[in-house]
Amino acid sequence: MDYYGNLKIKWTYVTHRVDRSAARVLVPMSREADPGRIVLGRVTTLGKHKDVEGIDGRRVILFPRDVIAGVLAYRYATDQYEGHPIASVTTGHLLSICGVCATVMSKNEKMLDPTGLEWIGMLADETGEALSLRRFGLRPRRALTAPRARTVLVVGASMNAGKTTTASQVIRSLSGRGRRVVAAKITGTACRKDIGMMEDAGALRVLDFTSSGHPSTANLTARDLMALASDLRDMLLEEQPEFIVYEIADGIFQRETRLLLGERSFRDTIDVVLYAAPESPSCESGVRSLREWGYMVGAVSGFVANSRLGMEEVRQATGVPCLNGEMILSGALNDVLTPASVA
Repeated sequence: MDYYGNLKIKWTYVTHRVDRSAARVLVPMSREADPGRIVLGRVTTLGKHKDVEGIDGRRVILFPRDVIAGVLAYRYATDQYEGHPIASVTTGHLLSICGVCATVMSKNEKMLDPTGLEWIGMLADETGEALSLRRFGLRPRRALTAPRARTVLVVGASMNAGKTTTASQVIRSLSGRGRRVVAAKITGTACRKDIGMMEDAGALRVLDFTSSGHPSTANLTARDLMALASDLRDMLLEEQPEFIVYEIADGIFQRETRLLLGERSFRDTIDVVLYAAPESPSCESGVRSLREWGYMVGAVSGFVANSRLGMEEVRQATGVPCLNGEMILSGALNDVLTPASVA
């Protein structure tokens, strides 16, 4: 389905796995929480998001009365919005640049009002069954016996702490030395820009939760999170990498992040953790917590590393080196990422 009436539908990045030919009819919106349903909405007011990422990642400008194809999902973003995937009234909101749609429950006091939507309906197949993103998710092809890839996990203190930048710098440091590197953003809200940054850094393959049919990971059960992490890992191992670089969104005390970090089966797949943070006090508590969970923290990075003074505060408080981007790209993590036993 490419048109609604005479208007061309603007398909957003969160729908990039969807086979549009499966969308044949529209059915009424559900009044129950329905994450993953693919919906059409008409733009009523322009707020925070005045453009969206198209399925190829290109910025697509929005105009009033545009029709977009998005996906209902929970949104958990301390810097932006809390949203629930419900349509109890005729209107809702666009809560991310990738096309996540929901009803706003709360927002950061400094955040603009969200872009408003009028619900048109849920996309359905020829039988009238509403389409879900999970229907189009990738699955691992087969069980693999590939050598174990050394795995680097990037976590942080909060949103916008520098996690994706740090992960991309690690990827570039490794790929620039001829290493086979793959990557995944395991949790968060869909965003093509983050995937593109890791691809540009030289990762052979980059996946995120949308690859498995999740528009976001907010409110997933521990079992679903572990299944997602396992599927992403198995699909990345198909590339026979030497290294896997993971990013987990938000801060380490956010619900889904804590659930993953607390799972022993997940922890057993991680060799070294890098912690991104905006300032030194959060580095002390973050590094301490990660050690208590049983992780080996190799370095601290992020916005705190923009200042030599901040870097020294981190080193004194944690005993862990604090590295800026130039240092990571220059190989300051080589000994941590590739110890002699695997070099």
